[in-house]
Amino acid sequence: MTSSTDAPVHDVVIAGGTVVGPRDERALDVSIDGERISGLHEPGTAGPAKRTIDATGCLVVPGAIDPHVHYGMDFQGLLVTEGPEYSAAAVHGGTTTVIDFAFQETKGPLDTLADRRAFLDGSMATDWSLHTILTREFSFEDIEQIGDVIRAGCPTIKTMMTYGWMSDDGRRYGAMCEVAEHGGLSLVHAEDDAIANWLHEKYKREGKQHASYVSETRGPLVEEAAVRRALFLAERAGSPLYVLHVAAGAAVDAIAEARSRGLPMYGETLSAYLSWTQENMRDETPLIVDGKAWGPRGLLYNNFPVPKFPADREQLWEAILDDRLQVVATDHCSTTLEDRMEKMGTTQDSMQAGQSAVELRVELLYSMAVATGRCSASRWVQLIATNPAQLMGLAPAKGEIAVGADADVVVFDPARQWTVDWRELHMSVPYSCWDGQEMTGKVRDVLRRGEVLIDRGNYVGSTTGGHFIERTLAPHVTANPLDPSITAPGAPAPAPAAA
Repeated sequence: MTSSTDAPVHDVVIAGGTVVGPRDERALDVSIDGERISGLHEPGTAGPAKRTIDATGCLVVPGAIDPHVHYGMDFQGLLVTEGPEYSAAAVHGGTTTVIDFAFQETKGPLDTLADRRAFLDGSMATDWSLHTILTREFSFEDIEQIGDVIRAGCPTIKTMMTYGWMSDDGRRYGAMCEVAEHGGLSLVHAEDDAIANWLHEKYKREGKQHASYVSETRGPLVEEAAVRRALFLAERAGSPLYVLHVAAGAAVDAIAEARSRGLPMYGETLSAYLSWTQENMRDETPLIVDGKAWGPRGLLYNNFPVPKFPADREQLWEAILDDRLQVVATDHCSTTLEDRMEKMGTTQDSMQAGQSAVELRVELLYSMAVATGRCSASRWVQLIATNPAQLMGLAPAKGEIAVGADADVVVFDPARQWTVDWRELHMSVPYSCWDGQEMTGKVRDVLRRGEVLIDRGNYVGSTTGGHFIERTLAPHVTANPLDPSITAPGAPAPAPAAA
C-alpha cells in the first residue's frame, strides 16, 4: 500500500468540477502530467499536485476545436484576414485547436501546403492543422499529389463550387476519386454559381440592390442545388463528404437524406447562422466607431454562404440537436472595416462578408442552447469538440477529457452572467455582431497540452506555442455504410424545473 507521502506529485490537478463528456457528466478530478491527462479521479482522491486549479461550481470540458478558420489569408486582393498573432483570441474563447486552409493557386498542392505551414509555424497560440483547397482548373498532376497530401497529415481536401476559386464538376469528381482511394475526406463550399449569377443579374435588372437581397440571390435553392450535386459526385466517387458552413434548411434535408441511406456524409453550420437571418441584414443603424460612421450595421451579419431566413435558422437548430448536422464552427474571417465597407462594397452586387467569431463560439452556443435548456451540456461538447475531433482525424488525442488524451482542458463557469462588449474581445476588429448580447456561461481557465494559457480570464501562457497536428482519419469516419453512432447525441437536455 502506498502512503500519501509516497503518492506521485502531479503537475496539475483540476479539482471540484463536473467533467462533461460527449455522453455524460460526472463529478471527477482531473490530473495532468506533462502534456497529457494522466487520470480521472473520484473527488478528492487525485493526490498532491504542483498546481491545483479549483473548479468548484464549474464544468470541466475538452478544449474546443474550430475546424474552419482563416488566418492571414489574402482573398484575391479584396481583403486580408487578421494574422496568426490574433489566434490567442480563440484561446480566450476556449478553443485550443483550429484547422485553417492552404489555398492551392499557382503551385501544386504539396508546395502550397509547405508554404502555408511555414507561414503559420511558430506563430499560433492554438494547436493547428490545415485543409487543402484545390482551386480553379487544377491539373491531373495536382490531383496525383492528393495521396501525398493526405500522407502528410492533411486528409481533408476542399473544392469550391462558386466564387473566384471555383472548379468544375469534372475536376471535383476526379479529386473525390483520389481522396477516396487514399482514405481522405472531401470538403465543399456548396453554392451553385450559375443559379446565383442568374438571380444576381435578375435582381440587378429589377433594381433590387439592397444588401439584404443577397439572401435571395444566394438563397436556399442555390445552396441545395450545389449540396445535392456534391453528394451525388461523392457517392459515385466513393468518397466521404463534409459540407462546410451549411446555412439553408433545404441543404440540411439533402445531407440527412444521404445519411439515411448509410452514406458517410457530414455537415457543419456556423454560430453566425444560428444567430442571424436576412432580417438582421436589413438593419440600417449606422456602425459608429471612434466617431466615424462606416455604413449600415446590417452589413456585418453577412457571410458566404449567406444567412438565410428564420425558418432556415430554426431548422439548423433542430439539425445540430438531432445529428443531421454534426459540428458548429465559425468560418472565422476577421477583416478591417476599410476592407469590408470600402473595398468590397455595400450593395447586393458588391456584397462584403466575413465573421469575427472564433472567440465567442463556445460561449454563444452554451448561452443560446445549454443555458436555455435547448440541449444538454454533453451535446454542446460534442458539437464544439468531440465531433470535430472524430471527423477531422484529431481523436483520440483531442476532443474529450480522457486518460492519455492531450491536456487541452477548459474550466467553464456556467453561472457567469455577462454582456458582449467588442472592446473586451481580443480579435483585431473594432466591432462584434454580437455586441450587447447578454450571455450566460463564460470560459474561466484554459490549458493547451498541460500549459495554463488562461488563468481566471487572464492570458498568462505562450501566444506562439501551438503545434502543427498531423491528422489521420479513423476508418469508421470514412466507412461506407455510415456508422451514425460516432456523432449521435447523448442524453437530452433535462426538462425545465416546474415553476
